[in-house]
Amino acid sequence: MNFQILIVPLIYVAPVFAGVFFLFQKISQNYAKSWDIEWGYYAVLALFAWLCAALIWNAKEIFQRVKNNLPSKFSMLGLAALLVLFTVFASTQISLQHRVLSDETSWESMALQMRFSQSGGVCNQGVWKDGALECKDVVNNFKGKAFAFVQSLAFLFAEPSRETALRVNLPLALCSIALLFFAMFRFAKDEWLALTAAIFLASQPIFLMQSRSASTEVLYVFLFGALLSFYSIIPPKEVSLKHFALVIPLLGFFAQTRQETMFCFIPFVLFYYSYFLEKPWRLAVFSALVILASWPAINTMIAYRGYDFQGGEHAAHSFANFIYNLKSDIRIMWNAELASNGLLKNPFYTTYAFLLFASSAWLLYKVVIGKYRWAALLFALFCLQIGVILFNVSGTFEIDINQRYVLVALPLFAIVMAAGLCDILKGKSKIVCGVAAVLAVYLSINHIKSFNENILYNRNKLLAEEDYLNSALKKLPENSIFIYARPWQMLASGFNGFSERQFLGWSPNELEEWRNFSGNNIYVVRGQDGYGEVNRNSRVVGFKTTSTISGILSRYKTERIFSETRPFGYPLEAYKIGRERGESNYAASIKWNSEKMEIEWNLPDTLTDYRIFLDNKLLDSVKNIQSFSIENPGMHYAILTAFPANDTVKKEAQFFIRSESNSLLQSAKPSNWSQDWGEPKMGKTVENNALKIDGRVFEFGIGSHANSKLTWNLNGAYKKFHSYIGLDDESACGNGAIWVVIGDGKQLYRSKVLTSHEIDSLSIDISGVNVLALEAMDNGDKDCDHANWAGAWLE
Repeated sequence: MNFQILIVPLIYVAPVFAGVFFLFQKISQNYAKSWDIEWGYYAVLALFAWLCAALIWNAKEIFQRVKNNLPSKFSMLGLAALLVLFTVFASTQISLQHRVLSDETSWESMALQMRFSQSGGVCNQGVWKDGALECKDVVNNFKGKAFAFVQSLAFLFAEPSRETALRVNLPLALCSIALLFFAMFRFAKDEWLALTAAIFLASQPIFLMQSRSASTEVLYVFLFGALLSFYSIIPPKEVSLKHFALVIPLLGFFAQTRQETMFCFIPFVLFYYSYFLEKPWRLAVFSALVILASWPAINTMIAYRGYDFQGGEHAAHSFANFIYNLKSDIRIMWNAELASNGLLKNPFYTTYAFLLFASSAWLLYKVVIGKYRWAALLFALFCLQIGVILFNVSGTFEIDINQRYVLVALPLFAIVMAAGLCDILKGKSKIVCGVAAVLAVYLSINHIKSFNENILYNRNKLLAEEDYLNSALKKLPENSIFIYARPWQMLASGFNGFSERQFLGWSPNELEEWRNFSGNNIYVVRGQDGYGEVNRNSRVVGFKTTSTISGILSRYKTERIFSETRPFGYPLEAYKIGRERGESNYAASIKWNSEKMEIEWNLPDTLTDYRIFLDNKLLDSVKNIQSFSIENPGMHYAILTAFPANDTVKKEAQFFIRSESNSLLQSAKPSNWSQDWGEPKMGKTVENNALKIDGRVFEFGIGSHANSKLTWNLNGAYKKFHSYIGLDDESACGNGAIWVVIGDGKQLYRSKVLTSHEIDSLSIDISGVNVLALEAMDNGDKDCDHANWAGAWLE
């Protein structure tokens, strides 16, 4: 082949990849995270619309090609029997439940966010109202969006619940088996080899188990089967633009099952190399469109660029991991010993591992002597993604929940086993298929207790914890709020959920609002994550909320609702949260309504000893303590101190009274922003807690972090900018920061260095200013510089 013919397409495609590499390095992680939440869902929705349109365009041709080359009725009956047996066995012998709890509930919470808010993020904390999820905290997640999107589609036709999400994978698994059969039938031109591959895929324990859970890897296998089937019916000499219109969105969805999937795209290009060599620009256009279709996955990698979330003795990504993971995974897949209770230790059959290694050795020998080299090249290039997984610290099957990663390779294993055995026994593929069927049935029945007992997943105490909580918490009053280390899991199970840290970060006003919403039924749940400390030497670091939850229990009066130890080995407990220790008994009856700008003090009628301050001025003229209004527009701060018999009540409240000429700064998003850590939060601190400076709580304002610059387009509409400034109490370890106000490029204000528990106020003339910029600058060290613009408003 002429070298020039090969090099020209690469010259065309080089600028495309250079551009992507440039964007990957230059796009900030903050921007990528914001894009992910705001546009991630719409990007996947657009891709789905593209896929549907392309499928309609190709449907007639696909139908005709399949119809013209069907397997025999006998093999089709064999496939039908396999699908029926798979369905019956999975439905009757394997429980419908999570098996990789944190990941699965993350996808479900993302799917709920897609369904109710059309957002690409994960709803981390929120409440259910009238059957709809109202998310209070949307966060990013490094998981792909494809599976969550499929679940969100299911939520359109069935109840948006954990059970609906768990039922998505079984039909995907059945379709995967059928697609692999048809693809191998056309590629190998041997229907019994194809049925053998389908049998080996369907009878793998890990595949059976995951078909009854909610993990993305089953969708991966389905999409792989879809791509393989489509490639099998479109020969290289007949491929056209019309066909690539379907291939591109399929690859886009494929990339969004697992980010590593993009490393296996080369063989999907190489298979049709003659098409791309014919006109060199085609490769560049195809590559650009695949990158566009895969952009949500690429954007996620940008957002988590350099992120090290694991532990262990090796770096997060290293060749040392590759060697360690490869050895441990082969050892675990061999799975030669049963556990002491007679169950399989891991969801792999030793018999299948032997057949896989033997078939691999045989086919490798055939490649060495000159056979199947083209198929071997495509196979090896596809396996690049498996190498990327092994390169990661979490690629070892010693981490039980990560054994599902083998599903990425499972279709390849099934193909190698079937192809190798049929090649060894030339002309006897029907016998091989029969033996495979008998072996699959025997192994499944012989290990039926392992399936009943959930194999290795019964060692995961968090799964038992989830099942117990789903039952116990349903007995508590409707609208109850649960404070839990994994609040997104609560949401996926249909409960209202917030984290322990968020609960402690609520302002007094917010806490009262949530007490009212829940009927004073707020519970803190202490599970596995609430005991012990994080082990940084473990390959799975995880997280612990031990100190935070202990702080809640010591700070508030509590009533224990239940405590169960036996199934878990630790006490799984729930406490109803009462008033803060030392808090007045009258505190619950002091209310205000900021919408009506009215404060209601529901204290005893006989009370005469009280003081009300408004904006630091004592109100002597207030005669009716039960109700009074604040009418002047702008920001106000009220303090009530009352002395009922044997008690003292102090309540603080911040109000903003709107008018046509004023506005809260937080009511408009910044037109542009940059921040060295985290992202600016409206009405909250950078860590999403109530704004608090030197003990004073602010209901309004903006939480940022030095160094930062936040910009608003005001178009000369305001005359004054007001704010309190200072470091938030949530992080008091910094050496101070500086606050700067800039109008149309001119510095209007610069503060002195303010350290922890120092607060200052400012009122700046901004008459005629079109662009207002607020900067927080570090004092030589940005650590802990949680810089607040508290109570910021414009008039």
